[in-house]
Amino acid sequence: MLEHELDRALARVEEFFDGVFAPLEAWLPQLRAQLAEQLRDGRMTGPQLAALVEADAHAVLDTVDRPVYGAGYCASDAVVSEGNPLAWWQGAERGLLASSTFGPGQAAIDLVRLEWYRVPEATGSRHIAGPFVDYLCSNEITITSALPVELDSGFVGVICADVLVSALEDALHAELSCGVTLINASGRVILSSEADWQTGDRFPGVDPERGLAGLPDAVRVAGSARYPFALVASH
Repeated sequence: MLEHELDRALARVEEFFDGVFAPLEAWLPQLRAQLAEQLRDGRMTGPQLAALVEADAHAVLDTVDRPVYGAGYCASDAVVSEGNPLAWWQGAERGLLASSTFGPGQAAIDLVRLEWYRVPEATGSRHIAGPFVDYLCSNEITITSALPVELDSGFVGVICADVLVSALEDALHAELSCGVTLINASGRVILSSEADWQTGDRFPGVDPERGLAGLPDAVRVAGSARYPFALVASH
């Protein structure tokens, strides 16, 4: 694949995720204003949080030009005093995720340790996490786009939107149909038109420490400046 074709394909991938972040960016100012007003009276419970953000989370799910599967807000301890800090809706039925545990007999998930929460908190910037099997929400291989929420008091959580990898593959089929592999910053395969590579595989020559530096010279690379992924082509 010629370099300009690889760059063009990368631009289309970036455009796709720009469209996922667009409704989150549109939601952010209103959410910040609502939280600032509500927190004047103290922290909220999980049900109060869900009632506050439900309409706007549904608006993210109504994004017609992107296959968004789930959306919502995960609050920090500064916002929620008790109950579920994750106000999240997903699927065609817009079901509310009512629990933040894996299941009976298993420990509660420490949400703040998950990549989609932890990285935006540390960097103050948008982030894309995945691919990972989302045992918390969809039980599907998922990509989560996350945006930090900050008030004058500091970081108060993240708003996110999920896209299933299967839907991402459908949306980007044309761009990834000619020997191209989309990988994340850790070298994990997100999507590939090469039969040798499956989602989640480690692409050879890429690791979290060295990044793309270990790739063979024969491999063409187009790395995103905005998002933690790259397109690679071996011919």
